[in-house]
Amino acid sequence: MRAVTIMFDSLNKRYLPPYGAQDVVAPNFERLAKRAVTFDNFYCGSMPCMPARREIHTGRYNFLHRSWGPLEPFDDSMPEQLSNNGICTQFVSDHCHYWQDGGLTYHTRYSAFELVRGQEGDEWHARANGFKDFPGKRFPRRQDAINREYTRDDNSCHARCFESARDFIENNKDEDDWYLHLEYFDPHEPFDAPEKYKKLYSSEPIDFDWPQYAKVSDQKELHQAILNYKACISMCDDYLGRILDLFDAYDLWKDTLLIVNTDHGYLLGEHGYMAKNYMPCYDELSNIPFFMYDPRHKEQAGRRRTALTQTIDIAPTILDFFGCEIPDSMRGVSLEPVVADDQKVHEAILYGYFGKHINVTDGNYTYFRSARDNTKLYEYTLMPTRLASLFTKRELKMVEPALYTGLDYCGNVPVLKMCAHTPDVPVGTHHQYDGHLKYGDLLFDRIKDPHQQYNLVSDEALVATMKKKMIEQMLYHDAPSEQYERMGLDT
Repeated sequence: MRAVTIMFDSLNKRYLPPYGAQDVVAPNFERLAKRAVTFDNFYCGSMPCMPARREIHTGRYNFLHRSWGPLEPFDDSMPEQLSNNGICTQFVSDHCHYWQDGGLTYHTRYSAFELVRGQEGDEWHARANGFKDFPGKRFPRRQDAINREYTRDDNSCHARCFESARDFIENNKDEDDWYLHLEYFDPHEPFDAPEKYKKLYSSEPIDFDWPQYAKVSDQKELHQAILNYKACISMCDDYLGRILDLFDAYDLWKDTLLIVNTDHGYLLGEHGYMAKNYMPCYDELSNIPFFMYDPRHKEQAGRRRTALTQTIDIAPTILDFFGCEIPDSMRGVSLEPVVADDQKVHEAILYGYFGKHINVTDGNYTYFRSARDNTKLYEYTLMPTRLASLFTKRELKMVEPALYTGLDYCGNVPVLKMCAHTPDVPVGTHHQYDGHLKYGDLLFDRIKDPHQQYNLVSDEALVATMKKKMIEQMLYHDAPSEQYERMGLDT
């Protein structure tokens, strides 16, 4: 048995033809959908980037206990479980957050890994000229301008990721018991696609490719950003097709699991917003594309599935496929019965960002609940790092007097418990926790109102029903006690 997972970053499913897009050139996503099973109600769990990846490893939520950070010593990692069971695992990615402070323990869980340098603000090539104007690190736009000098056309990060994955497949096509995780940073901003993909959408220059995380203020910039995003999707589609060609050439379809997914979506003007992180978790962000080909169910090719599923289900699905034991710590479930006949595997699911709304859906309704007292917010960790920095000395001095042992989530391993609602949280990161408070509670009917335009929060009976489902899921996922207090929920 073999498995390949292909993961894109920030992929809005409404820009894919299998999900209804009619003006995006992506024939290989359509080709994939004819061979695989397409999931319509697949959700992320924790956002954004590394929190989602922790879920792919561990099969459980990150956002109720921890902000952006590495894998923890007490985590059960799916790739590591495979390696321990004699499965060769290979990781290939140009996602530069893996080799920053907040992601350094993920790729090392694989048997081998290849890191493709040069995406976005990856601190790759330095320039002394002008450095005094931008001292220190984390000036991604300046760094990106330098990186682009080295990542043109056939030397793009995307192309080099594919080449590495192709080499692995070709070198191992006649071998058994391997798992390849190919992860692209695209179509994450900046939307830097070669000109040949841009020309699919415009004969004129389309220069604006890096939106700010802010409300839409310039319609021309929005239009250009959308065109460049589409160009990136067409690039992703092209290289997806090359992987499908390898499946065809070497008949990998006979015994190789294939999953194609993303970590979360991306807003391009919907609800008046650009990008992610600072707005509520509308479906364009949280209801994400997911395709799965399971060679045990070839007869399901081209079918669609409506069962409620999400990112935490990926790890148990892959372990189950290889016949490996699923650790008790995992709260996701194998998707094999969903592929087989669309069995219901979740009554409801949670999703969200650490410190912001807690969101619940049962597939029909979505309820976004805002905090009532956001000072009741704590991190549980033995790895005190975030996106690209260590926790500050002041934060570490605010740790509870003794290591905390009250969480089954951590396997009862003693961990640091520290207040997350502090002035030391870096400005400009994804960890500004009070920004969501202004939105209040939101409740939408996903069936009658798929674009989530009409807030039903005045329906007290419906709110009570969704609150009950939220509490049930929080209990099941071992939410810390203060999360109920923070959200104004009675258990």
